[in-house]
Amino acid sequence: MNFKQANRLENLHTSGTRVIMGKCIELESQGIEVTKLTLGEPDFNTPEYIVEACKKSLDAAQTRYTDGSGIPELKKAVCEKLEAENNLHYTPEEVTITTGVAQGMFLGILSTLNEGDEILIPDPVYLTYSEIPNIAGAVIKRYNLLEENNYQIDVDEVRSKITDKTKMLVIVSPSNPTGGVLDLESLEALADIAKENDLLILSDEIYDRFVYDDDQELISIASLPGMKERTIVLNGFSKSMAMTGWRLGYLCAPVNIIEPINRLSFYMTAGTTTFVQHAGVVGLREEDGSIQRMRDEFKKRRDYLVKEINQLRNFRCNNPEGAFYIFMNIKKTGMTSEEFCNYAIDKYRLALIPGSAFGEKGEGYARLSYASSMEVLEKAVSILKEMDKEF
Repeated sequence: MNFKQANRLENLHTSGTRVIMGKCIELESQGIEVTKLTLGEPDFNTPEYIVEACKKSLDAAQTRYTDGSGIPELKKAVCEKLEAENNLHYTPEEVTITTGVAQGMFLGILSTLNEGDEILIPDPVYLTYSEIPNIAGAVIKRYNLLEENNYQIDVDEVRSKITDKTKMLVIVSPSNPTGGVLDLESLEALADIAKENDLLILSDEIYDRFVYDDDQELISIASLPGMKERTIVLNGFSKSMAMTGWRLGYLCAPVNIIEPINRLSFYMTAGTTTFVQHAGVVGLREEDGSIQRMRDEFKKRRDYLVKEINQLRNFRCNNPEGAFYIFMNIKKTGMTSEEFCNYAIDKYRLALIPGSAFGEKGEGYARLSYASSMEVLEKAVSILKEMDKEF
């Protein structure tokens, strides 16, 4: 058989993290210990009250098909959460439950963009946003988030990227990989740009519950005047409730945008797992303090890493306001991001993600996830101290 992949996959690239992750798997299969600061996955177990809720749902035989957009109870609970925490006012009809935020990304982009439409994405950004538009046949344009600007936007640069073909602008706040949180000034500027140019905003807010400093306020762009009607909000349970493997997320948008999204969603999954949704209802309504405990622990880890890294000669980092990543500047080493990360794992068995995996402006950086225990972080710091002596 003369097999050839579909044309839509020709510009779909393999993840830049695969090399490092592949090396981790190979080394561990040989019994070699690797200090890993790679995955964006909390090292906490899913809270027991959520696990018990899932078991009860299974015992109650809640295993049949549901409405493809989600069970009513969960959509209502999502609305309650957004009202209480995010100053967002949605009805259940404006919510669809997704199989993780990953599906929400696909739905938000594929249901709104046509071939040739332009989409503005941050650089650096979580790598999926650099790939899904290719499947839609859209044209990617990047706007820069720079360390020296604390990863806030350059309004003039964003405006310069817009043409009559520009249809969507993506924001991720708190950011993966930088940990940056867009301030009110940046969000208001983006809102003005969106309204002036009739753009849709895709706002990824999956890390919204992980903002650490008392003077740092997380604001959803959809809460600003005139923005709800042109914003698609993505969020979910994976990070804040340590439910990565449960694959539960949600997407919020006005009804005229949700309707085509629901049509596409049905043909992708026919609905999110029923008993997982019932556990999600309990997760939102009966929260037992787990989120605050995780937030406190992540803040302690962040503060430790920032202090230790910025005492080294050849490495430095900003103080990330949210998420659980450090975007470490490694430019003084003279290595590229890939060279540095390969060197770290080959010689020191320290696994980090090359900043270049997240875009051109990630070159010269390495992403460290502090969703790992303090024991692992302390070992990583000791390795970085040894590496620091080499350059």
